[in-house]
Amino acid sequence: MIAKGFALAAAANVLGGLSYLAQKLALEGLPPASITFVRNLLAVPLMFAWMRVSGAERTRWSRRDLGLVILLGTVGYGAPMWLGVVGVERSTSANGSILVLIEPMMVLVFAALLLREHVTRRQIAGVAIGLLGALAIVLEGASPSDLFAGEHLTGNLLLALHGVLWGTFTPLVKPLSSRHDPTEVILRATLVSLVFVGPLALTERGAWHAGPELMPALGWCVALAVGVSFACAVLWAMATRFVAASAVAPFIFLQPLAGVLAGAWVLEERLTPQALVGGAVIALGLAVALSARGGTRLPA
Repeated sequence: MIAKGFALAAAANVLGGLSYLAQKLALEGLPPASITFVRNLLAVPLMFAWMRVSGAERTRWSRRDLGLVILLGTVGYGAPMWLGVVGVERSTSANGSILVLIEPMMVLVFAALLLREHVTRRQIAGVAIGLLGALAIVLEGASPSDLFAGEHLTGNLLLALHGVLWGTFTPLVKPLSSRHDPTEVILRATLVSLVFVGPLALTERGAWHAGPELMPALGWCVALAVGVSFACAVLWAMATRFVAASAVAPFIFLQPLAGVLAGAWVLEERLTPQALVGGAVIALGLAVALSARGGTRLPA
């Protein structure tokens, strides 16, 4: 079961690694909150259909669980998703893939604070090694200090905040997925996110207009709905059923690696030696983190 959890986490982050490019392309025809609202709205019927086909077991939700899912749908899901698009609009998709690397470190922090999980030194070391490898891939020789200087400062600060808030997603989703079907958990969180993002999307109505960029933007929203809002989120929630939140955190470093490989394959971008070294370092970080004793132990 632990191996299954790791496989689900890896698959989720490969999909997540493709999201920043898709968001940037969708921004050519739609504003940020509208993209977030449309992609999540399109994901809702997919989740309903999947629950029906898979015969998901429906369980009773306590008031505490309903409170948790409201917190998840706003702070842990809707807000960081929206901030990610706003940040990418004011910055770059590459910077988005860099600053989301704050997430695994915050997962360790929130897993310890909210779930009382035991975070080992090897897990911390593995996350630190993975961070170095990810930075080697995405910075391409630039200094990390460059992220917080110049014209992209506002966007990068928003992307940093979105990385911090994404760090709450895993510790919030874990207790819910242990008591309820993971797809239903994400469905409820998505419905909450629509209530949160809907008013923000309405404030953008002045930017809604038909044009040649609209249909491609809607197409990218469909891709984000299927691959990220539905598949990535549900796979990640399923992974937390089998392993501790702190144990899956290092898999987030697969996101920049997946983005670089996709660019090399789809866009024929050059795969640099630095990217290959970074990928090897990420693999080393994962190996160190996953070899930690107690790293998959669940809280009592």
